[in-house]
Amino acid sequence: MRKLIAICIPCFNEEDNINILYERLNNTLSKKTDFDYKIIFADNCSTDATVELINDLIKKDNRIGLIKNVSNFGFVRSSANALLAPDADANIFLMADLQDPPELVLDLIEEWSLGQNQVIFATRKSSRENKILFLCKKLYYFILSWLSNYPMVRDTTGFGIYDKVVIQALRQSIDSYPYIKGLVCAIGFNWGTITYVSADRKGGSSSAKLSFLIDFGVLGIVTSSRKPMRIITITGTLIGIVSLFLSSIVLFTKIIYWDSFQFGVAMLSTSLLFLSGMILFALGIIGEYVGFINQRALKLPLVIESERINVNNKNLN
Repeated sequence: MRKLIAICIPCFNEEDNINILYERLNNTLSKKTDFDYKIIFADNCSTDATVELINDLIKKDNRIGLIKNVSNFGFVRSSANALLAPDADANIFLMADLQDPPELVLDLIEEWSLGQNQVIFATRKSSRENKILFLCKKLYYFILSWLSNYPMVRDTTGFGIYDKVVIQALRQSIDSYPYIKGLVCAIGFNWGTITYVSADRKGGSSSAKLSFLIDFGVLGIVTSSRKPMRIITITGTLIGIVSLFLSSIVLFTKIIYWDSFQFGVAMLSTSLLFLSGMILFALGIIGEYVGFINQRALKLPLVIESERINVNNKNLN
């Protein structure tokens, strides 16, 4: 029996890229005829002509499918729903901005076909995007890997191929604000990587602003590790011990040199500011964990869809 591969593409205001992406995918997929394919676009309530362009593609190619959200649920939730929605032997997650090369899907399929790994991630070895941003991302993934309680994939947007057993497991464990690549690593599936050079965005503008990058980065840390909490505990204990030791020295010095030794306003002010900063920093980290716990406790649906075209109608939300 021929295996079915679903290529899952989240999109938001990608009218400049949809047709180019389809053409490149179509040219690539035509080179491999021993698999069947579906190309599923998941639109996160675009305000441009993205949906109209996808509908035009559906009319001429019955392999194209469309999922429409009733409102903008954000990149994290919409992307997770895009990946988990189709039923296939394997799902490929691919961004619509063309920074991840569509031609790489054949390499992903070939590597997955070997049967050694249930997930193959495409990881960036270099990028033609802003060098400072790329280096910041490299540093973030290094820190995330160090903090994580398990081996963590680095330098990936999530672009890769996911076996159906992985998709089924993720559907059962998913929450309303998931960090998919972290969940894959946490569950314990065998995963491998292939490398590529990331391109510049071909058209349109990215909706990934600095606030989103920070939020997504924090999400990765709080879902993958408790080490920040442990670091706070250890740091607070060490500061307490050092403070007690220094306070004892100051106290005994004052007793011995009562008339000549001055505490000094500068020393007290500096110590107070330092300890206040540490307390606020610790409360901030604790607040991120509490906020994440609250998000999961609400048990919101991943997204609410308004329509599915050429996609199985099974309710996966």
